[in-house]
Amino acid sequence: MDTAQVLTYLHAQRDRIVNAIAALEAMGWTAAAKLTGTTATKSAAPAAVPVTRTQASPTVRRTMSPAARRKIAAAQKARWAKKKRADKRAAKKAAEVAPVATKSAKSGSVAPLAKKGARKPMSAATKKKLAAAAKERWAAKKAAAKA
Repeated sequence: MDTAQVLTYLHAQRDRIVNAIAALEAMGWTAAAKLTGTTATKSAAPAAVPVTRTQASPTVRRTMSPAARRKIAAAQKARWAKKKRADKRAAKKAAEVAPVATKSAKSGSVAPLAKKGARKPMSAATKKKLAAAAKERWAAKKAAAKA
């Protein structure tokens, strides 16, 4: 960037700042009011000087520092961990309050299941009985359809 370009850029910046100050003063704000935090009475504001733009200002993307990213990631992980702990506590409390009981075919004892709605594995003999019953139903339905 040569000196002429730098000067052109600085003049454009100065013009934008002058326009911004003039607009604020026209609305009734003064530098003293801005510093003290009070609103000033409308004073005789100088007329805004129209300034032509010499070149468009480049838009700058704001980036987040790696430290800020780490901080945000740690906070999110803490939120996830808190939710996970709460879910585990709720599941444990629900299991303690109302355990689902099933009767074991072999021992005759009642064993609580950890998960509501969970089933015990089916034995091979039970599977055979269910399959035979289903085949009987299908055969009966087929026979009724023929008749």
